[in-house]
Amino acid sequence: MSDYLTTKEVADLLRLRERKIYDLAARGEIPCMKATGKLLFPRDELTRWMSARGGSSSSTGHLPEVVLGSHDPVLEWAIGASQCGLPVLLGGSLDGLARFERNEGAICGVHIPNQLNEDWNLEVVTDRFADRRVVLMHWSRRERGLIVRPTVELAHFSQLMQTRFVKRQADSGAQHILEKQLATAGLTMDSVNCVREARTETEAALALVEGQADVTFGLRCFADRYGLKFVPVCTESFDLLIDRHAYCEPAFQTLLAFTRTEIFAAEVARYEGYDVSALGVIRLNGSV
Repeated sequence: MSDYLTTKEVADLLRLRERKIYDLAARGEIPCMKATGKLLFPRDELTRWMSARGGSSSSTGHLPEVVLGSHDPVLEWAIGASQCGLPVLLGGSLDGLARFERNEGAICGVHIPNQLNEDWNLEVVTDRFADRRVVLMHWSRRERGLIVRPTVELAHFSQLMQTRFVKRQADSGAQHILEKQLATAGLTMDSVNCVREARTETEAALALVEGQADVTFGLRCFADRYGLKFVPVCTESFDLLIDRHAYCEPAFQTLLAFTRTEIFAAEVARYEGYDVSALGVIRLNGSV
């Protein structure tokens, strides 16, 4: 194994375009040297450079096959039922994107609305991962809105000030969408009586069932399952941002194959407000 890597080998290792490697070298941001007119990258120095930035230091550049990002109850169930072996670390869409950037996982669930149109996830992925070899795969369409206890009368965000509210963690996609909806109604989180913070969709809905709060901003399926009222707000696209190598690995392919089984179809039918008819469609195929 050579002590020096070529530009192409470094690009493959870091999952970047060769053009990006040339840019980093020209700015002196990556250890390199020039010999006979070609850039060479000392392996040991490059490994230390990657480690200092939280990157992968393995010779293959493969990321840990950890599922990051937003909580989706169907995805969570399917990972276990398929026995694909993928570990999960679900801290919210924004938390997952940050961890994905730091190479802490290879799969990230996201539901972030675009700024310029009514679509979802494409802007944030292209803005932050234009130079990464990733795919954006559709998982489901999900109805989201205000979940309300049966004894509470509420039809609009402006009425939230009279209720006990369960918010989500700051790095979650749900909280990001909620704050945008509040701003549209002329409100902020400070004007809402938040009595609890929940880290998953399930936890937020159960807080209402247990009488700890009156309202949360969640998925229709939980209102239906727990006999709660539902005020629809949007239908979001939940997608998976996947490192291209991890997409081809047996663990993820096992999960994907499981989504085509009758067992999966029967389970999804229990989730009101879910549409998985386009599950598996590649919405974006990143840098080559």
